[in-house]
Amino acid sequence: MKISKSAIMLTLLAANARAFSLISTRTSPKNIMTSALSMSSSTSTEETVEAQPVEEKKKTPQKKRILSGVQPTGTIHLGNYLGAIRQWVDLQNSEEESGNESLFCVVDLHAITQPQDPAELGESTLMSAAIYLAAGIDPQKSKVFVQSHVPAHSELGWLLNCITPMNWLERMIQYKDKAKKIADKGSSDNASGVGVGLFGYPVLMAADIMLYGATHVPVGEDQRQHLELCRDLVRRFNDNYCKGNKYKKRCKKAGMPTYPVFREPEAMIQKVEGTARVMSLSDGTNKMSKSDENDASRINVLDDAKT
Repeated sequence: MKISKSAIMLTLLAANARAFSLISTRTSPKNIMTSALSMSSSTSTEETVEAQPVEEKKKTPQKKRILSGVQPTGTIHLGNYLGAIRQWVDLQNSEEESGNESLFCVVDLHAITQPQDPAELGESTLMSAAIYLAAGIDPQKSKVFVQSHVPAHSELGWLLNCITPMNWLERMIQYKDKAKKIADKGSSDNASGVGVGLFGYPVLMAADIMLYGATHVPVGEDQRQHLELCRDLVRRFNDNYCKGNKYKKRCKKAGMPTYPVFREPEAMIQKVEGTARVMSLSDGTNKMSKSDENDASRINVLDDAKT
C-alpha cells in the first residue's frame, strides 16, 4: 500500500502541533509562576526543618538495687538497729517511690566462721527475719530471704575465691582484728585458732552483692574495705573474662555475650550523725557487737523495759 507525500506531511504537522501545544502549556507565564512558588515553598520548608535544633535523647536513669544483711548470731542490738535496719526501712520507703528495688538478707553462712549450735543458729535466723519485719521491712515492698536458702551464694563464693589473690585478703583489717582476738583466746584446733572461713569472709560477702547485681550497699565504716574488695573483684572478673581475649573468642564461638557480667556497687554510709557507729557500753574504743561475750556491753532490741 502506497502512502502519498501529502498524507505524510499532514501527519508530521499534526505531531508538531501537539508537541508545540504541550511545550507552550508547560512554559506559560502562569505555570512558570506556579512552579516557582512551589519550589520556593519547598526550599523554605527545608530551611525551616534544618533550622530546628535536634532534640537529644534523654538517658533513662539506672534503677538502684539495694542489698544488705545482718548475721543471725547473737541478738540484734541497738547498734544494728540504728546503723542498719532503721536505715533499710527509710530506704525501702523512699526507693519504692522511685521504682528502685531493695533486698535484705539474713546472712547465716557468714555466722559459721565460728562454731555454732545448729538448732540455735536456725532459731536465731528466724528471729532475725522476724525482727526485720517488726522494725518495718515490708515484704510487699522489699525482698527478705535467708542466705543459705540460695545455693548460688556458696557457688559464686567459690568461683571468686579461685581468682582472688591472697595478699588482697591479708590486707583486710577486720580479719587481722578478729584473728588477733581468737589467737589471744587460744584454740585446741591449731596454734592461732583462725579458720579459712574467716580469712575468706570478704569474698563470700562480695558474692552476696555481685550475685544480685546490687548497685548500692548500705554498710558501716568498718565494712567499707570489704566493699572496695568487692569492686576490685568485679573489675578483675570483667577484665579477665568479659573483654577482648581468648575467652571472648570462646564465648563468640559458643554464641554467648561478652559484655560485663557484674556491676560495681557503691557504698551507702549512714549519714545521720551519731548513728554510723554505736560503741560498746563496756569498751568505748570498740563498736557494739553481738559477738561480745559480755551481754552488758550492748542494748539488745529484745531487752525488756527493766533491762
